[in-house]
Amino acid sequence: MWQVKSGTIFDNILVTDDETLAEKVGAETWGATKDAEKKAKEALDEVQREKEKAEREAKKDEEKPEEEEETPAADDDDEDKAEKDEL
Repeated sequence: MWQVKSGTIFDNILVTDDETLAEKVGAETWGATKDAEKKAKEALDEVQREKEKAEREAKKDEEKPEEEEETPAADDDDEDKAEKDEL
């Protein structure tokens, strides 16, 4: 079974049994564009990584206030303990 990633595009398809012709056509088509395509893909991947990083940081920031709210509850426990000690 062969799978490809979402967004993969196939073009310049050549069906032949002539290996020399295949190498020539490959160099003229894919060979001429592969470096530019690779750079574009890397740039897109970097943008995606930055977006995911920003989303993770935003999620962390949203979770922090909840943790801070729990801290006063610990103080309440200390007050309850002090009241019990007085009794």
